[in-house]
Formats: sequence, C-alpha cells, structure tokens
Amino acid sequence: MAEKIIGADEIEKALEKISSKDAKKASEGLFVAAGIEAESIGFYTMQAEKLKGDQMESFFKFLVKQEKGHLNAINSLKTSLEKTGKWIEPQLPKQAKPDIFAKKDWDKERPEGLTAILFALWKEKQAQEFYLGIVERVESKEAKQFFNALANFEKGHAEMLAEYAEESYFTEELIMG
Repeated sequence: MAEKIIGADEIEKALEKISSKDAKKASEGLFVAAGIEAESIGFYTMQAEKLKGDQMESFFKFLVKQEKGHLNAINSLKTSLEKTGKWIEPQLPKQAKPDIFAKKDWDKERPEGLTAILFALWKEKQAQEFYLGIVERVESKEAKQFFNALANFEKGHAEMLAEYAEESYFTEELIMG
C-alpha cells in the first residue's frame, strides 16, 4: 500500500483556510489535518501487520488507536464548524505511554523495527509542526486550544518514539556507520 504524503503546497493552502474567519473555509482546511491523521493510521496499521507476533505489533496498534482518536476529534470539529460555525473543545484519547519495550535492544531480532520507528517519528513531528502552524495563524482562543492539544499529543508521541530509537540495538551502528 503506497502512502500519499501530503505536500507543502497542500499544507499551506490548508493553513490559510483553517485560519480564515469563515467557518466553512476553516472546515474545508481540516481535510488536510484529517489526511495527516489518516496517513499515520495507514502507516501504523501496515507496520502492525508486518511485525505480527512481535511487541512492535502491539506498539503500532496502540498508535493506530491514538491516531484514530485524533481523527475523530478533527471530524467532530469539522462537523461543528459546518453545522454551527463554532470551534469545540477536543475530545482526545488519554495521553498514554505503553510499557511495551521493556528493555534496551528491544529490536535486536527485528532490524526493520528501527526504520519503522524513525519514519513514525518523522510523521509525528510533521503533524506537530502542522498543528503549531495552525495555532500561530488562528485568532480564536478555542481553535488555538484545539490545535495546541493535538500538537502536544503529537509531541508526546515523538518523544516516546525518540526514546525507543535511542534504546534500539541498531542505534549505535546507525550513528557510527
């Protein structure tokens, strides 16, 4: 399954729409936010399937569940903007950190694990930057709160992924060449 990566032009257009005072335009701009979350869900689902029977399967299933919560929050906001023109408080899943990788060298038997973790880290940072870009452009206090919450969630995921990358069996080899 080939993932379509959302490009800079699409992101810029979405940022302009979301920061509009017109609720309908803002709602249209949320398609990119929903697309970013859907991309992550697709990638994490694919990784869970590839790494079946492994602790990484559980980890990527956890991320799928988290990203589905973000997508639901974005879709709820979109519906609210379309129907009432109002920003709503995000209903996000509980911020959590799974205790899946219990020890250093968690991926010693799965060298592809680090690659998946590093790509996931990049996706989470991309999403965080997008949401922070929205925060900088919107005027509504409620909108800022909504996208700050999403950015903080993505930041938490990125920090968790960075920690797992540091504990990888292959990190030293990657750094030292």
